[in-house]
Amino acid sequence: MTDITAVLTCHNEGLLLGPSVASFRKAIAHARAQGITIEPVLVVDKADRLTKSVVATLADEDLCILETQCGDPGQTRNAAVAIARGRFISFLDGDDLWSFNWLTQAWLFSRSQPCPVICHSEMNIVFGGARQMWWHADSEAVGFDPSYLLISNYWDAMSFSAIETLKAHPFKQNNLADGYGHEDWHWNQVTFASGIPHRPVPDTVHFKRRRKASQMAKCDENDVITFPTALTRFVPAP
Repeated sequence: MTDITAVLTCHNEGLLLGPSVASFRKAIAHARAQGITIEPVLVVDKADRLTKSVVATLADEDLCILETQCGDPGQTRNAAVAIARGRFISFLDGDDLWSFNWLTQAWLFSRSQPCPVICHSEMNIVFGGARQMWWHADSEAVGFDPSYLLISNYWDAMSFSAIETLKAHPFKQNNLADGYGHEDWHWNQVTFASGIPHRPVPDTVHFKRRRKASQMAKCDENDVITFPTALTRFVPAP
């Protein structure tokens, strides 16, 4: 069985996909140099013509290209999980970047834990339409406040977790028309409420691009909330 399935999802990023692919490949090369086996998967979901033309330049024997018509980021990730052969899966959005050591450090960190965990980068740096930075919270840390998940999201979707976690807890499809979205925030609520720790991996960074056409922007424009979960029903975590 492959150690890690590395998943890059793209939609309508166009030329912005190029730097993300470079980051994706660099992290994979670094992990392979440490003896970690990687299955690279590129999911092309309802992509526009420019994005498809970029994808066409990437085809090689090492890269599995999966074309979908989901039109939803969570369902796109679920489609990748369905074909994945890795023990662990990590996601990268088509306009974002990993630090070169992300796959390696997340793999080592996950294997050092006494129970399954969901890994996040230690830090996020936002660029493009906004400039921000923040550190991902550790749900195992003293002073961690679960109630914050009721009003905001602690962790983004570029996670690293066991395939069993993703099969047991698939992403829910957004329904912006009815006022529900933020599939990553909802997934974080569900997995945390089921007792799975969310932990930052030391010495790793994710670079998040902010742009007007992003899923986050669409959620903000529609003023959506997450679907109800055990947390919003005030059911205590096990």
